Amino acid sequence: MTDCSTPSPATPSPATPGPAVAVIGAGAAGLAAARRLAGTCAVTVFDKARGPGGRLAHRRREGFAFDFGAPFFTARDPRFTAELARLRAAGIVTPWACRFAEIEAAAITHRRDWGDAPAHYVPIGRMSRLTAHWAEGLDIRQNCRIAALHPAPAGWTLESEAGERFGPFAFVVLALPAPQAAALLPETSMLRATAASARMQGAFSLMLGLAAPLDPGFDAALVRDGVLSWISLCAARPGHEGGPGLVAISRNSWADDHLEDDPATIRAAMLDALAACLGETLAPVHLDLHRWRYANAPAVAERPRLIDAANRLALCGDWTAQGKVEAAYLSGLETAEAVLARLAAS
Repeated sequence: MTDCSTPSPATPSPATPGPAVAVIGAGAAGLAAARRLAGTCAVTVFDKARGPGGRLAHRRREGFAFDFGAPFFTARDPRFTAELARLRAAGIVTPWACRFAEIEAAAITHRRDWGDAPAHYVPIGRMSRLTAHWAEGLDIRQNCRIAALHPAPAGWTLESEAGERFGPFAFVVLALPAPQAAALLPETSMLRATAASARMQGAFSLMLGLAAPLDPGFDAALVRDGVLSWISLCAARPGHEGGPGLVAISRNSWADDHLEDDPATIRAAMLDALAACLGETLAPVHLDLHRWRYANAPAVAERPRLIDAANRLALCGDWTAQGKVEAAYLSGLETAEAVLARLAAS
């Protein structure tokens, strides 16, 4: 992986066989697409962040460590189940045997231990370990926000916010939240309307570093009403490295109503809701807040068309199916298959 500012060829290495393909976005969907394409195409992945991961996010601060995006994932589709079997054999992911609770009206209404039916998976140590593993061997340009696509003979060139040009590419895959994809897509592509009409929801993640371990009687809890939707103890996660901490995630609908509020107001509201759920007011020694403008997507009634063969553009992401890690991975895989079929027919 390289920084966008690192001098590098404008086109992928000529030693890599096949047509040049750009993937914009290094979350689960983009990496799944890039890995499937890489055996046939010269793939370059572009991402605005310092490292791959998207919403499989991990943060270290002042001796604490927080998985503050997607808290876990499940597997139902045989294709993703097969991938998880490979990841388990490699020691990357494991089922999370946690004490799970459901909270409603600030009271625990249900308890159970997560087992193998169905298993709830997490990477060992940190959520971003999964995407770091998927990113191995790929040409990824980090810290590189793509600002525009420009037509080129039989494809596209990409322009970064810094004015750098990359390409040409025979195909471009946009593995971005729907509004960001819509902003990049040209008006000539029918995919622009697809992305513009998609619904995405926001969220806030509150991260608390604690002076001493906390045991509220559960490791993770689904909150059924109010400001919060999720609470989990950091130390309960397999392979956790860091001081005692807690992550609380807001309800999507509440976040959508408060996305532009002052961060101090958001923190106060989430801390109050957390105190009600736990039955005590916490005094964290570290406090952090992250706003996810595009955190989730409801299940779609009908899968949209994700490839514009005429314009050599494609989309992928969890928002094309449902806001889950499995949906993101399968979306990337399916889009890559469609791109490969289009290139083979050229």
